[in-house]
Amino acid sequence: MILTGRDGQVLWDPAGVTPGTPVLIVSINNFKLSLKRNMIDVSCFGDVNRVYVPGLKDVSGSVAGFWNSEDTALVEAADMDTPGLLKLVPHAAEPTYFWSGLAYMDADIDTSVDGAPALSGTFSGGGPWVREPIVP
Repeated sequence: MILTGRDGQVLWDPAGVTPGTPVLIVSINNFKLSLKRNMIDVSCFGDVNRVYVPGLKDVSGSVAGFWNSEDTALVEAADMDTPGLLKLVPHAAEPTYFWSGLAYMDADIDTSVDGAPALSGTFSGGGPWVREPIVP
């Protein structure tokens, strides 16, 4: 079933323990998760084209929303030297899937005179990631 992302969630647990108890990062309205694999060239003499095998998954992505002085979790996560537990939920209102795993975070704040201060960041996998169903 195709649903809107309006009920998406980004949750964070700085303790980095799975399954952990991640809490909602407020004022986030966008996330992107990339699960691309690098492809290793295993082409040999006599092949008629290049041949590849998949390597490791490169878990990474981004989050974005607005600066909220009552929730500084993303900025605090960017200051950490150890990975925390990041949980990404595309649609929380209906039973669906979520992705979670250890991640290193960074943050950017973009402020202009004609808009609300924007908060964004990127993340990189800091350990194993899983896709699991949400159990109602």
